[in-house]
Amino acid sequence: MPTLLVLQETSEEALGSILDTILTLGGVLSHTETWLWLTLVLLIIEIFTAGFFIGALAAATLVSAGAAWLGASTNWQVVIFALAAIASLIWIRPVFLKLLSTSPVETNAPSLVGQAGTVTDQVPADGHGRVRLANEEWRATSAANLSVGDAVRVLEVRGNTLVVGKA
Repeated sequence: MPTLLVLQETSEEALGSILDTILTLGGVLSHTETWLWLTLVLLIIEIFTAGFFIGALAAATLVSAGAAWLGASTNWQVVIFALAAIASLIWIRPVFLKLLSTSPVETNAPSLVGQAGTVTDQVPADGHGRVRLANEEWRATSAANLSVGDAVRVLEVRGNTLVVGKA
């Protein structure tokens, strides 16, 4: 049994040594510097991608840099990075996506709702006539009688027919 314990400790030390070599680039950088450089690289990559996925990982590298600066061991830095990455993907990423998303702009027929127009062909109550909106004429219907020249506002679009009311 003592042999198994020695082997386990030796493998943990070897893993720690490999991680230490990777995180310090063979002793060239400190752990904190490595995490900060990785943050910079991830932020540059985020500029060329969409969705703030890589940016969320950059936030996790900053947390790991803080842990390294406070003296956490190499293994703990990696664990902290993993936990911070999961947390930032769950909580920070949705906030940024909501902040960065734009509200959709209505196009085509739904964009006509609320616009003002002029009756060009009489629109009988619950019947059909013609209305000019900007430079286009549309088939229109209304609940009330509308005479030629009346100002109207689009209330709804049903297929290719505008439902209008007096403005």
